[in-house]
Amino acid sequence: MKSCSAMESTSCLKFSLMSLIWIIVLMNEIHGYKGCLETERSALLEIKSFFISLSDIRYDDKILPSWVGEDDGMPSDCCDDWVGVMCNATTRRVMQLSLNYSQGLNSFYSTSASLLINMSLFHPFEELQSLDLSSNGFTGIYENRAYDSFGSLRQLKMLNLGNNDFNDSILPYLNTLTSLTTLNLRYNSIEGSRTKQGLVNLRYLQVLDLSQNNNITSGSLTRLGRLLR
Repeated sequence: MKSCSAMESTSCLKFSLMSLIWIIVLMNEIHGYKGCLETERSALLEIKSFFISLSDIRYDDKILPSWVGEDDGMPSDCCDDWVGVMCNATTRRVMQLSLNYSQGLNSFYSTSASLLINMSLFHPFEELQSLDLSSNGFTGIYENRAYDSFGSLRQLKMLNLGNNDFNDSILPYLNTLTSLTTLNLRYNSIEGSRTKQGLVNLRYLQVLDLSQNNNITSGSLTRLGRLLR
């Protein structure tokens, strides 16, 4: 191979850079390019493991079956191929997660007195705007770390916790999600007596669904002087 002369050095450098780019593209094609960030891909697989841990072993293969890792021998794009995941087209960060009915039938027949959702699992998703956890039979919320929710889920605008069994104890946590515009708590065990005080920090909240809860009437659903129906 001929060496580049001084006059040709710029052209040689450009050629070398283009060759390197094509090599990287080819290697990604060979090894199965993952569309979302690797940190978020790993976090999604942790979420799947969490749901599997709560479910009867008979339903393991029915829980988020399209979410597959390299160990499964089926590499896929978690942004485009995984059901319930939607990403930002530019940054490839997860923007929306739909995890309703993610525990299969077992969640509704569980003998456990409590079924808690670990919200720390969602901290890696810096651009998450919509989260649907409805119809999973959850009774409460916890985090692995100390209450640091003010620094997490900062872009979350829509949260669906409908058709679970949450009570008023989740209000302090929800009150930290200050970017929320839509909150669905339909079909839970919210009493309503402390709802106004419990959600006072949600100044951007436009839609609050508390229908089909305990002892809640239209007159009790007031927030900052407005009536929420």
